[in-house]
Amino acid sequence: KHLHALSESKQRKKEQTFLIEGVKMVEEALRDDLGVKMVIASPSLVQHHGKGVLKLAENRSVEVLWISERLMDTIAESKTPQPVMAVVTMKAFSEQGLLANDAGLIVMAHQLQDPGNLGTIIRTTEAVGASGVAITSNTVDPFNPKAIRASMGSILRVPIVHSGDASAFIKTCKGKGFQTVATVLTGKATHFNIDLKKPTVVVLGQEGAGLPQDIMADIDQQVRIPMASTIDSLNVATAAAVILYEAFRQRMAR
Repeated sequence: KHLHALSESKQRKKEQTFLIEGVKMVEEALRDDLGVKMVIASPSLVQHHGKGVLKLAENRSVEVLWISERLMDTIAESKTPQPVMAVVTMKAFSEQGLLANDAGLIVMAHQLQDPGNLGTIIRTTEAVGASGVAITSNTVDPFNPKAIRASMGSILRVPIVHSGDASAFIKTCKGKGFQTVATVLTGKATHFNIDLKKPTVVVLGQEGAGLPQDIMADIDQQVRIPMASTIDSLNVATAAAVILYEAFRQRMAR
């Protein structure tokens, strides 16, 4: 019942824990000491190259709870789950920590609804060496099982900060010398034409609806991503990757 309850956002927030699945992710979390509280395993784990997981759990003095394959299938979110899961403690990060990070590149997710998009954005955030992700109110839970899977383990390492008031967070960032950047279809400049080497917050809006006008009024750089005439927009996670990798490219050239 306890493990089932962690499928609900309310319970995850209450306990400040979440579930991860799969040999690779659990092994990674144990190896790097990323806050694993408990490992949940079913008997076939030893046939799935899972002996390393058990050894790491023993070395970290992490409890292993053995359950049946049938019960694992019931608890796991995956349709064909691997025979191991883990309960992981959420790490606490602050806005001040994001702003002070030497990377000087922050992603802000405002009212995103698709957990797969958010998880992919978290993965890209790590790939480009950005400081972390600020999550505003009414955005999907980054510890949603689908978001965790899409992040492919990055959720274990990328700083995630919950900033309820988007406008207040943007104001704080600007006060620390950050520029804000968002993509719009009608932008005169492209992402190639702006200086992304300076401290930057990439602001991402809701799928379909985009950013509301009050937030757009706070954006310093409204840029357009060039694309073929047969296409008029990109998925938000793809657009985020395009902008973030241009920032990465510019910074490599410094």
